[in-house]
Amino acid sequence: MITAIWIGEQDPEVLSLLCAAFTPVPEAELIIPEGPVPSDEELGRTQYILNGTGVLDDAVFSRAPKLRMVQRVGAGTDGIDFDAARRAGVAVANLPGANSVAVAELAVASLLACARHLPELNSAAHAGQWTPNRWLHSSIELSGKTAAIIGLGHIGRLLAVRLAAFDMRLIYFDVFRQRPEVEAQLGIEFMALEDLLPLADVLSIHVPLTEETNGLIGAKELAAMPTGSIVLNLSRAGVVDEEALAASLHSGHTAGAGLDVFTGEPNIAGHPLLDAPNVVATPHAGAQTRDTVSRVFSRAVENLLEHAAGRTPAHVID
Repeated sequence: MITAIWIGEQDPEVLSLLCAAFTPVPEAELIIPEGPVPSDEELGRTQYILNGTGVLDDAVFSRAPKLRMVQRVGAGTDGIDFDAARRAGVAVANLPGANSVAVAELAVASLLACARHLPELNSAAHAGQWTPNRWLHSSIELSGKTAAIIGLGHIGRLLAVRLAAFDMRLIYFDVFRQRPEVEAQLGIEFMALEDLLPLADVLSIHVPLTEETNGLIGAKELAAMPTGSIVLNLSRAGVVDEEALAASLHSGHTAGAGLDVFTGEPNIAGHPLLDAPNVVATPHAGAQTRDTVSRVFSRAVENLLEHAAGRTPAHVID
């Protein structure tokens, strides 16, 4: 019998899918704490942590003497203290790519919503206002426009495939350039960031938040983009200077933004970008589809069983 504990959001919809992933595994016990902080008794008998959100550090690991591995249910590792995990002799694994389809699809949805003012049109129609031309001069077609992708990983590549279907020109920047055959298959061209920005009618950001990417897109970069451009950020809030983006939106230089991440989330009341024009905001919901969450939990359980059987699980980071 192996024992795993869930440390993450307590939403009943999420927990129902998590429990379903454990149902066919009678040799595994799943502990779901009653609150956000597990008890000493719960952590004391835990061998595996399934981690969605929250901080995992010395304070947690010291209370879990039997802990063998932390399994992140996603690609990001925010909140995990790797030095503390090493000191405790705890392995850490993630699941890169498991949510990529859902995030790429939400990026397309956000782009279309910005380009065609779908939230405003929907609200007007529901209010009985027949105003099809109200946003005529600020609504655009995607066909023939240039889409620039920053970060051509799992999500970036899937997004490129989807944007190609709109007959968009595709360019990208990444610290690691893809192989020529990958670029040819995707129909995408590599450029330095300073060369890419002036061409970007659409800029979609898909990189982790690191020292190098913190504030990567600021006032200077936004000003370098064409007037009327659209910015999409479904990665991490800190990659974009949010105050600079809000100012660019208010000035009209940036025509719209599709944002799934915000500094201070989940407490975003009063966030400056929520008052900016043509912002399509979602509450970090890029991966939140039934298909994605079910797949992520199933893969996480498989990884726990692999580790428990003495085999090397997939995507061990440390």
